[in-house]
Amino acid sequence: MSSLVTNTKPKQKINEGLKAKAKVKNKEYGVEWNNTMKSTRLLPASLTALIVTSLVHYAATFSAPSGPSSTYSTIQSSSALLDPISGKELSSPVLSSDNAKKTLVAILPQLGEFDSSEYCEFLIAAEKALEESDIDLQVVGIGDTTAARNFCDFTGLSPEKLCIDPNGTLHRELSLHCGPDFTVPKGVSDDVLKFFLRQLPGGIPADEGQVRPVFTAWLNYLAMCAGIGAPGTLLEILRGYFGDKNAPERFRDDDIVKAGFITIGPGVGPTKIGPFAYQQWFADEKGYQRPVELATVRLKNMVEVLTKWNDYVSNYNTIALRGATYLFDEDGKELYSYKSRGVLTYSETMARPLTFLSPYIGDDVARNPLGLKDNGGGDLVRGRGVLKPAGKLMKFLSYLFKLENKLQSSLLGGDDSDYSAARKDIEDTISENKIVVYTYSLSPFSSETLGVLNEIGADYKNVEVGLEWFLLDKEKSVLRTQLLEMTGQSSLPHVFIDKKHVGGLFTGSTDGSFPGLAGLKESGELEKLITN
Repeated sequence: MSSLVTNTKPKQKINEGLKAKAKVKNKEYGVEWNNTMKSTRLLPASLTALIVTSLVHYAATFSAPSGPSSTYSTIQSSSALLDPISGKELSSPVLSSDNAKKTLVAILPQLGEFDSSEYCEFLIAAEKALEESDIDLQVVGIGDTTAARNFCDFTGLSPEKLCIDPNGTLHRELSLHCGPDFTVPKGVSDDVLKFFLRQLPGGIPADEGQVRPVFTAWLNYLAMCAGIGAPGTLLEILRGYFGDKNAPERFRDDDIVKAGFITIGPGVGPTKIGPFAYQQWFADEKGYQRPVELATVRLKNMVEVLTKWNDYVSNYNTIALRGATYLFDEDGKELYSYKSRGVLTYSETMARPLTFLSPYIGDDVARNPLGLKDNGGGDLVRGRGVLKPAGKLMKFLSYLFKLENKLQSSLLGGDDSDYSAARKDIEDTISENKIVVYTYSLSPFSSETLGVLNEIGADYKNVEVGLEWFLLDKEKSVLRTQLLEMTGQSSLPHVFIDKKHVGGLFTGSTDGSFPGLAGLKESGELEKLITN
């Protein structure tokens, strides 16, 4: 009991404070807590506080409201939502009254917004998993019946899952983001605003009174496109161009995008710009979101919208309004919510937009609803990166390299006997070793070639021809010339497997039978070749 007697004044103050709080009645149950405090007088102050706090929390739990959240009620009672086919008021509440199901509500910006079709592609792909998990999907977008029809035709979304909000009323009722909230200074004339509006899709509104409001909406939207008042937008734009090892593939093998004189596809490889056709340097890489892959998807969506702009966008005042995502339980309480604050930021996990659904529909569908290849690019990562496009471009310099190759060995005094000896040396070397690599010590392409072979644990012979081509002596220059004569390839590295020339790191064999070492690795053929 000595611990209770020592320094009693501070404890007395604490108990007095708790005693005062304990006089509060629970009105629902009419419980007076003074008696409870009498039984805690002899307890340490910390324990007394813990007991009282627990009792208060317990009472609050029973007295807490059990109805739906305010957000749920706002959506459910909104009179602004219309049927996407008839354009009339909904005949039944937008949210399901089935208390046995959860509800996923995706509130989109304009149906003609890039975010909208991109997000819906994921939602539609996960629709079966949502149904199996007793989750109703409801999509709300800004637009009229024409926009709704075009949107459903383009994305495959069922009109039964869509409601339209022509004026963005629900968006404003939910206080959704609409940009940095810029306004046009009063001193700027309408004529100036008309000049800029004339350069934008839709042009100048017919109603003179709408010039300033429409320009303000565009001002805030374009500011968000530039990353102003739109956290995450610029990073997402860059991710679309540079790729993402943490995201699955995004472009299907049979997808084709046509934008004027540009054609991309099928798949991410073939690209045609006017009369010029080429293969993207990353086309043979699999299992992750490759460079410009997501940007290509967005180009497809952009072409759809811009070619049907007047069909998709009917109210320019709503251009800056952003979207949101809500998941409600069976009673209308929020399980999850996210409000977009920029352009192309419809999810807080953009690499995998539906991750928040993992606890309900499982990781497989939530993390990769499209079901495209998804292994982070695999464990074998050598032979990629910035060297790859540079290596692909080397073939355009092959003619100059061939001329320089022969000229250098000739100027250094190489004769027929030197060439014959060099050829025999190459033939003997590739006959005695399963894998032979001819490299320059200072060449990054040569270093990366050895890195590819080391990564898969290959046993090989590396023949260093020299530091670099301009530092070769007569013997090594003649050797390089003979490699050119035997293979048709002017640059190093040279790779031989089972006496066959498979090309360099990124350049294939001249007869087209092999795509180069990196290409063999990406296709899985390299491991087969070295184990046979």
